Amino acid sequence: MRDGPELERAFEAYWPAYQKWMSRAKPKISSKTAREKLGEHMPELVPAYAALLAQLGDDADVARFLTLYRPPPLVRGCTQAIWQGKGGPAMVRNYDHAPHLADGIVLRADWDGVSTLCMTDCIFGALDGVNEHGLCVALAFGGRQVSGDGFAAPLLVRYALQTCRTASEAAEAIARVPCYMTYTFVCLDASGEHATVYAAPDRPSRIDHARASTNHQGKVEWPQYAASCKTVERLHTAHDLLDAKGQSLESLAEGFLKAPIYRTGYSKGSGTLYTSVYTPQDRGLDLRWPQARMHQSLDRFEPGAIEAELGGAQVEQEPT
Repeated sequence: MRDGPELERAFEAYWPAYQKWMSRAKPKISSKTAREKLGEHMPELVPAYAALLAQLGDDADVARFLTLYRPPPLVRGCTQAIWQGKGGPAMVRNYDHAPHLADGIVLRADWDGVSTLCMTDCIFGALDGVNEHGLCVALAFGGRQVSGDGFAAPLLVRYALQTCRTASEAAEAIARVPCYMTYTFVCLDASGEHATVYAAPDRPSRIDHARASTNHQGKVEWPQYAASCKTVERLHTAHDLLDAKGQSLESLAEGFLKAPIYRTGYSKGSGTLYTSVYTPQDRGLDLRWPQARMHQSLDRFEPGAIEAELGGAQVEQEPT
């Protein structure tokens, strides 16, 4: 999907559900405060925010929603890896969540003169994406129950894509913006430089160069969640795949379509919704499912739609 009338139609379809979700946020934040916070922490994002808000209707609830400032807590999965071998650099990652809570939209946008291609969340936010400079960024829940002052992680991904060129720039930008829950961000650029940001609302952000991440930040701090989503097992498997002799980008991506990294707990509220493979040098995105595959890029974007079968349950992806 491209930004414009198609995105407006998607928003109209999704807005009742998003409005109901935002009504559960505590404390209740006014749209005035939310806009002020956005301007305080991400002023470079305000022009794109204002343009989208004008497009969707300058309603107070919509204005607050698009800032993603202190929304209701949201837990999801994800496995992320950086590939530096033949065919790389590349970022491979699984996004795990409930199928009925996903936008299912691949959006090519040119907000504020910056071209981006991403998987959307809450319309303006991004779960993962690449920009015109070849910078790739993705998010994963960090495995803690703490929430506090700050913005939802998808808006931090959007912010990095809109304002940064390199992985180090993106890591520093994400690290200085308050994140309302514990999240881990992976950044990769066209030179192959990569960085991982461990963000939380109650402690300083930390940056390192981990090649893989799942849903804990170092030690496990929420044992029940960690056991249910097999975050430790997935991290070990991701490292094994990266270190395997003779490994290729193709076989690494195939490994993400197998257990334990590929998760099928949809009936329990979280399973793998897609595997994305970003190649920053050609600004490409390869979306994969066990029985389906779709390629897009910033330079050759072709709107369309695909239906993917998830663990035996067929789910229609929204038009892309």
